[in-house]
Amino acid sequence: VCHGGLGEGQAMGKPLTDSVANKLSDTDLLAVITDGRAGTGMAAWGGSFSEEEIYDIANFVRTLQGKPELNIGNQDSGPSNDPMVIAGEQVFNNQANCVTCHSYDDNGGNVGPVLDGVSARLSESALIQALNNPSAPIVSGYGAKIVTQNDGSTVRGRYRNDSELAVQIQSEDGRRWVTYFKDRVASVSDDEQSVMPDVFLTLEENEQKQILAFLKSL
Repeated sequence: VCHGGLGEGQAMGKPLTDSVANKLSDTDLLAVITDGRAGTGMAAWGGSFSEEEIYDIANFVRTLQGKPELNIGNQDSGPSNDPMVIAGEQVFNNQANCVTCHSYDDNGGNVGPVLDGVSARLSESALIQALNNPSAPIVSGYGAKIVTQNDGSTVRGRYRNDSELAVQIQSEDGRRWVTYFKDRVASVSDDEQSVMPDVFLTLEENEQKQILAFLKSL
């Protein structure tokens, strides 16, 4: 309740999916849930839930962040030295510019899901499908809506907090959420298309193989 149904944050609780929360190590995340944070509204839940329940809550937070489950005591061995992976990272950050919307290793945008651990969440065939047709499997919490304003102009983007009164649309740069009151616009409709552009299909074949290798390394 305090942090919102999708971890987007509410008046009484900070977002669970922003860069600050994403940077918490698994150990720190467990400690925050268990012991709370002094000087903030974050209560300590260690006396209310068992260790197993606290662990489950932390795993749910990681799911909201688009990350794999907790992996205490088994940290990543470091960046890959595979030439295909290295080249794929360059394509991801430059030619395809995926980093504008997606993040990994706490770097990048937040319009799209966090890609840390994506290889553990998606099979290779599912990953290829997501790249070839972003609208086929839209991740929960990343759907889009179209707001048609009274002057005929439209605003399209990822949405949250959709209610009878209003809806919030994420700005194109992902830095802010804009509230649109439904009685002040012409219409608000669902958008069946993903906000993710079909960039993958514009890449050369070797670049596609490289970026796939990079994503499979995450």
